[in-house]
Amino acid sequence: MGAAAVFAVVRAFQPVPVLVDVATIERGVLRVTVDDDGRTRVRERYTISAPIPGRLLRTALNPGDAVQGQATVVAEFEPTPAELLDARSRAEARATLSRSLAAVRQAQARRAQAEAEVSLTSAALERAQQLRQRDDSSARALDLAERDERLAREGVRAAEFAEQVAQFEVELARASLREAVPADLRQGEADDPEIETVPTRLQLTSPIDGVVLRVFEESARTLAAGAPILEVGAVGKLEVVADFLSQDAVRVRAGMPALIAGWGRSLGDEDEAELRGRVRVVEPGGFTKVSALGVEEQRVNVVIDPADDAPAWRGLGDGYRVEVSVVLSEQADVALVPTGALFRQGADWAVFVVEEGRAALRSVTIGRRNGLQAEVATGLRAGDRVVLYPSDLIANGTRIAARDGGSQ
Repeated sequence: MGAAAVFAVVRAFQPVPVLVDVATIERGVLRVTVDDDGRTRVRERYTISAPIPGRLLRTALNPGDAVQGQATVVAEFEPTPAELLDARSRAEARATLSRSLAAVRQAQARRAQAEAEVSLTSAALERAQQLRQRDDSSARALDLAERDERLAREGVRAAEFAEQVAQFEVELARASLREAVPADLRQGEADDPEIETVPTRLQLTSPIDGVVLRVFEESARTLAAGAPILEVGAVGKLEVVADFLSQDAVRVRAGMPALIAGWGRSLGDEDEAELRGRVRVVEPGGFTKVSALGVEEQRVNVVIDPADDAPAWRGLGDGYRVEVSVVLSEQADVALVPTGALFRQGADWAVFVVEEGRAALRSVTIGRRNGLQAEVATGLRAGDRVVLYPSDLIANGTRIAARDGGSQ
């Protein structure tokens, strides 16, 4: 009993070790990345829009439907009908057309008159040239004949232009009589040669082979010119767009490797495959984006192309969320220390090393680091055990014990 009591007293006055988490220094690969969320995007995408004002018929296609270029009608479109003419307006339009046709005939007659004048002046010029060669005529007479022939030819050109203008006036007059209405609603005027039947339905086709990405207008309705109807794209040609903070984007260069994760997990797979890409371009213009916390951030889009032909790429579509890591540098076979073990000791970095059950303060020099690990240049070697997240209870020489009796 006496020995047990003495042991209990001695044990009570001994300092209690501080429980800590520890990690072992190992050699491995240090990968420095900048990370952010991104989304997939189809590179070849086309928006099919209303070519002119009119009425869109109900779209039969749905997102995911395949289209075969010009062979697939993606939408049918009826142009807006021209305004119907009343009796007075139609009579005025007919009179204008008749006047234009008469002007054409008048211009044709004037051209024939001018051509006859050319024939006469050409013959007179030829006689004047012959007389001049025999010295039977003056030089002035030859000059006058040449002038008259040149004026006659210019008169023919003027008559031709006048005839063209008259023809344009005829087309303008006929255009006022055109009505874009079905022939069965023309009330007996379908055979009128002065009223042209305009096609009442346009068939819109896809510019590429691909699939329908989204449908903007499903029901029949009247649209303005340029209104989007649906969007098609080639889903086999994807790219990834990630908006990085501008201070991270300045470290990214075209050609850097990138890792794509967080896109999903295949059924039965323990871990999702890590897709590989390569930075194609860092867009030169930034934009302001409000974060979930309401903070305005300057963001820059970084565009990444697939760098391999992994089957998982074919399972992705347009607008899928992914996690993007652009690899800034990668070093192999370096001593790695968890960043959770590092703390500042003045101007230097330091760690607590586990030595014979006590915490030993040690200064270290580190190189590159990412969010989880740092390269140890000096101060530690592989196999050393360091304290993770040291608290104020730990100082140089403090007795410590690894939590759960082991190391991490």
